[in-house]
Amino acid sequence: MVMPEFLNPEQILQLREQVLNRYASGEFKQASIGQGHTKTIQTEIRRDAVLWLEDHETGVAGEFLAWLADLRTELNRELFLNLVETELHFALYPQGGFYRKHIDNFRGRSARLVTVILYLNPDWQPEQGGQLRIYLEHETLDVPPQAGNLVLFLSERFEHEVLPTEQERLSLTGWLRRRS
Repeated sequence: MVMPEFLNPEQILQLREQVLNRYASGEFKQASIGQGHTKTIQTEIRRDAVLWLEDHETGVAGEFLAWLADLRTELNRELFLNLVETELHFALYPQGGFYRKHIDNFRGRSARLVTVILYLNPDWQPEQGGQLRIYLEHETLDVPPQAGNLVLFLSERFEHEVLPTEQERLSLTGWLRRRS
C-alpha cells in the first residue's frame, strides 16, 4: 500500500533537517546485514547508513512513532496480528547507494510482520533513481522515494530492493513486530 502525502511539507522538512543534522554529527552507522555473530557490512549488497530510533524520540519522529503504535493497536484489533513492538531507523542512501533484493526478516525468524517506509525527498525525479522495487507475484512495482509517500507491506511476503540512487535519498524505515 502506498499513501502519498502522508505528512505535510513542514513535517517532512523537520524530519529531513533532523536526519541531516544527526548524520552530520556522526550519529549514523554504516548499515549491515544479518544479526548477532552473522552481522556484517557487505557493501556489494547494501550501501546506506542508518540511525536506530528510540521510543523517547521527540518532534515529528516521536509523533510518527506514536502513530505507528496506534496503527499496531488497530491492526491487532482488526486482524489479530499480535504485534507488540516497533523498530524504526532513519536511513540515508548516499549518491550511488542501493540495497539488493531481499526480504525484511532474518533467516529462521519472522518477528517483522509489517514493513513501513516514509520518504523524505522533496521534488524527487525519476532520473534520480532510488526507487523501491517491490516484487509482486507476476510483476514489479516501483515506488518513487517522493517526500510524504508512506509505504506499507507484509515483511515476509514481498521481496524488494532499493535501486541505485543518483543523489542522497532519505527515509524513515521500520517494522511492526511480533515477539522474537
